[in-house]
Amino acid sequence: MAWFRNTRGAGGDGDARLNSLDRSLSTVEFAMDGTILDANANFLALMGYELDEVQGRHHSIFVEPNTAESDAYRLFWQNLKRGKFQSAEHKRLGRGGREVWIQATYNPVLDRSGRPTRIVKFATDITAEKLSNADFRGQVSAINKSQAVLHMSLDGTLLEANDMFLRLFGYERQSVIGKHHSMFVDPGMIESWEYASFWQKLRAGAYQQGEFKRAGIGGREVWIQATYNPIFDADGRPFKVVKFATDVTEAKLRAADHGGQFEAISRSQAVIQFDLNGVVLDANENFCDAMGYRIGEVRGQHHRMFVTPAYAASREYEEFWQRLRRGEFFSAIFARIGRNGRTVSIQATYNPILDLNGKPFKIVKYATDVTVNMEARALAVASTAQTLSNVQSVAAAAEEMSASVAEIAEVMVRSKDAVDGIHGKAHAADQAQRRLRAAAQSMDGVVQAITKIAEQINLLALNATIEAVRAGEAGKGFAIVANEVKNLANQATVATAQILTEITAMQAVSDEVADTLSSITLGVASVQEFVTQATASIEEQSAVTREISVSMQAAAIDVRSIGEGLTAWA
Repeated sequence: MAWFRNTRGAGGDGDARLNSLDRSLSTVEFAMDGTILDANANFLALMGYELDEVQGRHHSIFVEPNTAESDAYRLFWQNLKRGKFQSAEHKRLGRGGREVWIQATYNPVLDRSGRPTRIVKFATDITAEKLSNADFRGQVSAINKSQAVLHMSLDGTLLEANDMFLRLFGYERQSVIGKHHSMFVDPGMIESWEYASFWQKLRAGAYQQGEFKRAGIGGREVWIQATYNPIFDADGRPFKVVKFATDVTEAKLRAADHGGQFEAISRSQAVIQFDLNGVVLDANENFCDAMGYRIGEVRGQHHRMFVTPAYAASREYEEFWQRLRRGEFFSAIFARIGRNGRTVSIQATYNPILDLNGKPFKIVKYATDVTVNMEARALAVASTAQTLSNVQSVAAAAEEMSASVAEIAEVMVRSKDAVDGIHGKAHAADQAQRRLRAAAQSMDGVVQAITKIAEQINLLALNATIEAVRAGEAGKGFAIVANEVKNLANQATVATAQILTEITAMQAVSDEVADTLSSITLGVASVQEFVTQATASIEEQSAVTREISVSMQAAAIDVRSIGEGLTAWA
């Protein structure tokens, strides 16, 4: 390079130092206007050019167009022209626009009068380091977006916390910076040996990870999945701790809920686990008690030990396990065989458990011993059959009674009709008697009138006789006539008296008939009332009997259904 050539001769040591710089650094020489005068092999290799491709061109070929037009770029060269040294990291462009990062110094070379005559740049390629730092910063940024991050000194003092950490625990930044990590720990834990040992290990540079229970603002419980990472200085000594944490509170509570439910199920039900081939993996105490075994006697054995040999060898049993391996769920009452061949009835579900890919990897059975219930149901089925027979007998008797009552009701209705007819006729006879009595009374009046006429005739006959006597002989004929008239009047009086006697007798008889008809009418009315009441009662009894018959038939159907249901459920 021209600059090296012009500076040689300063002595052997100077030449050696310059040659060393030329071998280790990328070097390029510029005129004061930025024109490239020379460049060493390191610089050309770094930028991907040959010397004749850059010599005579301006430095701006290595910067982006917008940078070359910027005020900062113009000021950069103005300062160099005034002899001011420049040192910084710079982004430059190699061949094809390839991004190159350099750590460079731009050094104005002064003449004897102190005026700058050229610029020499010494540069080191830091592209890989820059990309690594960018990658590191990107990762840190990603971590800060996805995790809660807390920086602490080795004594536990909080140095920095990201927004996610602050949101997770509910604090503002000024409320935590400078405080001790123990502000997030339960008071009972702060003075514990475990907490002291935790910080001793961190100060010794030991990495810590796990799930930790912490306290947010107001004592709110927060569970985190966290790593505590000691950060080392250049000498390998830890100088701070960075914690990366993820909120697992919801998952922890959900796991606690699931665990609590599983424990509750294990306490109340018989639980046994199988692999997909039916081999027993584990069983709880309830299951072992129900079947009469100890866990060591069933673990590693096949499920067929709990079924009859005939069923274990059947096609149905083989298909049962094939369907379980396909992930099918089963729920029913199963007859199983316990110790010494004892039959055990269980209400059970066989549940295929799926892995993260949705494939079954084991079977868990939850069961309840219902042997006593099944025996009671068998007894209930037998009792129901007997009850059904009894109810059917009662239903048949009720049906027959209903038919008899209906027939009696029909007879009573006809009796009522007959009594009603008699009552009507008695009433008609009473009316006729009343008319007869009225006629007799009328005849009595006529007789009285005839009697009065007869009396008048007798009186006239008497007067005629007197006059005939007075007339003497001349009155004899008139006396005879008067005598005859008197005889006729006497006969009329006698006849009238006889008629009156007969009318009186007829009236007496009529009164007796009237009294008799009145008694008959009262009796018929009483009978009619009794028949009416009996008919109504029989009709009511008939309705009740029909209802009883219908109810008994329905009861028979219900009892039959109960029996069939118990049998089917068993």
